[in-house]
Amino acid sequence: MVPETDPDHEPQPLCLRQNIIMSSPQRPPHTPSPSRASVIGRQRAGQLAPTDTGKALEAARACPDAWYRVQALASVAEHADQQLVLSILNEAAREAQSCHDAYGMVAVMSWPLRVAFAQGQPGFAERELKKCLALASRIEPRASQAYALEILWSACFAVDPRHAEPVWCRILELCHPDHSWRAARLYLHVAEVWNSRNPGSAAAVVRAMAPGKARSWLARRFKLA
Repeated sequence: MVPETDPDHEPQPLCLRQNIIMSSPQRPPHTPSPSRASVIGRQRAGQLAPTDTGKALEAARACPDAWYRVQALASVAEHADQQLVLSILNEAAREAQSCHDAYGMVAVMSWPLRVAFAQGQPGFAERELKKCLALASRIEPRASQAYALEILWSACFAVDPRHAEPVWCRILELCHPDHSWRAARLYLHVAEVWNSRNPGSAAAVVRAMAPGKARSWLARRFKLA
């Protein structure tokens, strides 16, 4: 996971949030900070990926921290020749299992999943998304669970809203909007993104929420009450 100072992870305006929210997770206090080599390696892999897959893979694999290694591998897969994409994505999925905890394992798969959906690898995407949604129930605390699912939902939605539907169903199962401030923000994020795509569609998000303070707040925010 990432340190608090990682600029990729600061809160962003709605117009940027769908893409930038996927950059890095928030790091619980007990999670070790990533090495500088991981930060540099991820950046270098991203720079090399469009022109030199081999060197980009070397840079990605050299990242000591699994979170950064998976992100870097996903960026390489995004630009690789089609015959290499699946093998690189499979490598990224394996490396995700080396993350510090269930939060990391789920949230970091947002990068390979986004690439898989975009690059026409539905078998990989559906299989790995199913694994992530099952593992999500083990994420603690609840705030981290909500944030991991927010990142995952954003990744899937960015390619095609239909890909995000299984994540939305899992959010409704696991994330009561009143159980943490991040859960409330998760529902706000989903409502805002839908509303920006299709004005008025936030109403469906609010109707799906469990009754409570967060639902009432969102209803007022979107002038539904």
